[in-house]
Parts: sequence; structure tokens; C-alpha cells
Amino acid sequence: MICITSKIMVNSPIRKVWNVISAIERDPHFWKGIARVRNTSQNGNTFTREVTLSNSDKCYQKIILFPMEGIHSRWTRGTLDGIKDIMITEIGNQTLLEVEINYTLRGIAHLRSRNISEELRIESELALQLIKEDVEEILPFQMEERKQWSDMII
Repeated sequence: MICITSKIMVNSPIRKVWNVISAIERDPHFWKGIARVRNTSQNGNTFTREVTLSNSDKCYQKIILFPMEGIHSRWTRGTLDGIKDIMITEIGNQTLLEVEINYTLRGIAHLRSRNISEELRIESELALQLIKEDVEEILPFQMEERKQWSDMII
């Protein structure tokens, strides 16, 4: 079993964080292991969807949105089996964003579980950072191309 916990503080109110994480169709933007998602059904705050992983495997998830609290995702069919919970907690003017992953690998992926565990940990930390940047609207530093050394002298 693979168990991962990641946390990050976001300098934004909880509502703004919720608006970003609850747009679950944007998951491939944040979670690099996900190439594509397609919602197949919705019943209130419960979604069923087909997920294409970056290695082209197709898996299925059931997702429940708990407004202003978090998201519960259960892998129901495919290479992954288990749960990913995303929780948000308001702390003053900031929001604590947490991810807990408990997965079991099926099939051939089980043989690479040690490598996959590390990949999932890195993916989780990167996803939290990308969500933070999206919420806080942090723009990447733009580099200027320098033509000559004299351009660098002020």
C-alpha cells in the first residue's frame, strides 16, 4: 500500500482555494500523472469519470465534493485502487491545503511500487504547489534575453 501526505499553506481565503480545487475538470493541469478526464455522470456533488493516466492507462473514479471542506476521490477500476482526499482548512487569512493518498497498485504496476510511490509523492507536492500558484496568481519570473555583456551593466 502506498500512503502519502502532503501539505501547503496558501495565502488566500478558503473560498478562493475551493473555487480552484473544485473545478475537477482542470485536474490534468495540476496532477501530472493525469493526461485527460471525462465525466461520465453526475448526481449532485458526486461525479463518476474516466481518467486517462499519463502512461495511457484508463481508470475510473468516483468523486464526491464537500463544499468548502474537500474532495474525496476513489479509484474504482484500473491500475490504481484506493483513495485520494484533498482537504482545506481556513487558518486566519490563509488556507491549509492537504492531500492524503492511500493507493494499492494492481497488475504489472505492483512490480514498480517503490518507484511509483516516489513518483506519486513528487506529483502530490507539485500539484499542491501548482494549486497554490494558481490561487495566489503567482506568475513565473520572466527572463530577458541579453545580447551583450554591456546590457547587464546598469
